[in-house]
Amino acid sequence: MKTTGVEQGFGNAALLDLSLTAFFASRQCPGSAIRAAMDWAVAQAHAKNPVIGGFHSPLEQSVLKILLTASAPCVIVVSRKFDQSRLPTDWLQSAQNGTLAIVGIENTTRRLTTELAARRNDWIAQRATQIVIGHASAAGTLQKQAEQWAVEGKQILYLTSVADSKNS
Repeated sequence: MKTTGVEQGFGNAALLDLSLTAFFASRQCPGSAIRAAMDWAVAQAHAKNPVIGGFHSPLEQSVLKILLTASAPCVIVVSRKFDQSRLPTDWLQSAQNGTLAIVGIENTTRRLTTELAARRNDWIAQRATQIVIGHASAAGTLQKQAEQWAVEGKQILYLTSVADSKNS
């Protein structure tokens, strides 16, 4: 798979041309956010709505598992080079079935840093029609990015309120 501005890719590149919903969540989330995100993921899976994300935080990984299990269209964006032989089996199977695209947007082998995650999230947000945030910590990097995306005119849906995140 070859896409503009992407170092490498694997799977169904046509998914990048769909109207994508980005999903993000902070690393730590309250139970209310987890329940809301699971309900949201099931609804997306049943409707076969295409979702894009980095799927790095624990909640994002749980959402991805639901989507892949239901063969819903997904785009996983990683901030590094990737080796197809080291990809999880469920990712490889979904890519071979045409329901998954995996793109690497950085030409590095470094571990994910806050800076790389922010660049990845911005890349995802720019390609999404709408953004869904399962949970954003009140003073966290994700919340700051979401505020900037809103200024840029991106449609953002919070599954739990930002006020809820101040109490977590």
